[in-house]
Amino acid sequence: MQYATSNILWLLLLHGIICNETLAAQVRYNLSPTPVFGGKGHIYFNGTADSAYASPGNTANGNENLEQRVIDAVNNARKSIDLAAFELNSLNIVVALCQAKVRGVRVRIIFDDESAPNNNKDLWKVARSLLQNKYQIPMLSDAGWPAVKSKKNFYKGRSAFMHNKFLVTDYLTADSTDDVVITGSYNFTITGMVSMQNVIKVQNRALARAYTEEFETMWGGTGETPDTLTAAFHQYKKKSSNAKTLVGAKSRVEAYFAPMSKDKSRPSLLEIVADLISKEADHDIKICAFSFSTGVEIDEAIREKFELKNLDLKAVFDKTGRTSHGLYSAMTLDSISRNPWAKKAEAFLAHEDRQLHHKYILIDAENPDTEDIPVLITGSFNFSKNANEANDDNFLVIYDRQAANQFLQEFYARFNSAKKHALRKSMSAEVESENEDVD
Repeated sequence: MQYATSNILWLLLLHGIICNETLAAQVRYNLSPTPVFGGKGHIYFNGTADSAYASPGNTANGNENLEQRVIDAVNNARKSIDLAAFELNSLNIVVALCQAKVRGVRVRIIFDDESAPNNNKDLWKVARSLLQNKYQIPMLSDAGWPAVKSKKNFYKGRSAFMHNKFLVTDYLTADSTDDVVITGSYNFTITGMVSMQNVIKVQNRALARAYTEEFETMWGGTGETPDTLTAAFHQYKKKSSNAKTLVGAKSRVEAYFAPMSKDKSRPSLLEIVADLISKEADHDIKICAFSFSTGVEIDEAIREKFELKNLDLKAVFDKTGRTSHGLYSAMTLDSISRNPWAKKAEAFLAHEDRQLHHKYILIDAENPDTEDIPVLITGSFNFSKNANEANDDNFLVIYDRQAANQFLQEFYARFNSAKKHALRKSMSAEVESENEDVD
């Protein structure tokens, strides 16, 4: 292992945002990460992974420095970089983007007009000064196009975010072997390094084409500078960039982009995922999610598999997941739930220093048949109506044993930690109750 600590991490430590133990975990840089897709991709987690669930030779890449993995991709770009960022305040990534511009790489950036400027304002001020003023990198926010005057004027009155977190490099070159896509739950921020996150890196021309098409729909064209007259965000996007491709010899990867369009020419992604669950889930379903709403198609598909087919179902949600409309409350038959299930499922709230920011579902990853290929659904897409009907978002559907198994290792690290914490709280509550009875 090689260890390298960024200035940003030390700033976090000094300000008490992270502890020494967390810092030590975040600065690891594995020189020989376990690949997927026959060497065409890698999956990185910045939290721990439980190797007890690893298939032979497939140990997950845990405790990774996600910021450095993004910087590596930026530094390796020779011709073009397209970055769609919900937030962007990692100065290390910003400096790498500026250095790429100096090398002659075409750099284009789209960001959300609310979250990027308003989270860690001082860092964003420095970042924007470097990108726009000093290095004159063209940037566009979803408020920079004149289609609507207010982001509140959207489908069913929902507010909308440009919630993507993806990077495409070298699609502009003629070489079909150098195109790289990075996506996942990781925002390009300093705090993103210490919340539980994942990054997927894939080298594939067809996938890069799909992500570039989605980027240029929002950018308004193929040029170096944005065209706000033809740009389209949110439900005003007409063309669907969804794509299916083989990565490596056997792995099938599908890319999907939200939201559904106002005229329904872009499909409902919630319906696509629900259909996948109904068709593919035979043995087990694992959910690890920052946000997951009830009353949506996926909720109904999972509930049917659990209550009628008796599938093994386990879930872990961010600690903010106990809400009246959240899936956690419904699965655990919490009294605050608006839509409680008929049967209680095994679900817990995460026990992490900061957020559990993953957005993934695993289908048949733990007990697949010999001919059954597990399915992994992951990306920036929260499983909610807002993500489906308002936000610019993306996720991958991956049919691959190694990829699903690496996420399974990550899942059990989060799930077992949450379960142990819940049991400790329950035992403490029982002891307190007994002491009160004695008094």
